[in-house]
Amino acid sequence: MPELPEVETIRRDLEAALTGDSAVAFTVNDRRLMTRQMEERWSKEILGQPWKSFQRTGKYLSVELANQTRLVFHLRMTGQLIVHAEPLPMKARLLICFAGGRALGFYDQRRFGEVWLLRPGEVWRSKNPLGPDALNEMKRDEFIRLVKSRTTRIQPLLMDQRALSGVGNIYAQEALFKAAIRPSRPAWRVTAKEASLLFEALRETLQTAISYRGSSSRNYRDANGEEGAAQTLHAVYRKGGKPCPRCQSILRAARVGGRGSVYCPQCQK
Repeated sequence: MPELPEVETIRRDLEAALTGDSAVAFTVNDRRLMTRQMEERWSKEILGQPWKSFQRTGKYLSVELANQTRLVFHLRMTGQLIVHAEPLPMKARLLICFAGGRALGFYDQRRFGEVWLLRPGEVWRSKNPLGPDALNEMKRDEFIRLVKSRTTRIQPLLMDQRALSGVGNIYAQEALFKAAIRPSRPAWRVTAKEASLLFEALRETLQTAISYRGSSSRNYRDANGEEGAAQTLHAVYRKGGKPCPRCQSILRAARVGGRGSVYCPQCQK
């Protein structure tokens, strides 16, 4: 958390608020995020440069500046990127001030989030290679082949960023419920027809969550500092012990691949 829908919502908000604006100053309040040497480099390369375009791959958000320098953010567990005119009560790990009078704060309670500065033409590489973006890059046939070729359980496969980027615990559980597939089923035992249905369920789940501006079941906020509403649609996530919205059987909580999961023992096979 945040997952693909949350990062996409933030990307769109930043695009609307900051396109064409230039950073005039920034403050680093957490040396775990950036050394003084990095701060000096940032000063030379980003100040005075209009923010040109905003992209997202999986859970990563990047900004290209007019000089083709790029910033890449990974919010991880508790990261927030909030645009505001007045200082917020919490202290930002990084605060970037713009010529137009706004500021962008990078807030992160657990301080696991990261940010990188890439020079023009420099290729950014994560610690692990990213698989195709679950919404913008993964194709149906490719998804079916992926599922049928793996022996791991289906929920961990959906959450494996090396295989499919952008999906985490929330939307993996929700898509599997929609497709009536039990999270613990080995991927290779999912039929091609079921995998096709799961592909559609996953896309629909992600697109709907974006339209509801992400899930604020924990600490997620959009770039305006507001909660999303996609959590109101959750059928199973964090609902173990409650009735299934389809058949009224009691939803079961389990551990699958070391991660929490909730499923319906009647609807999901």
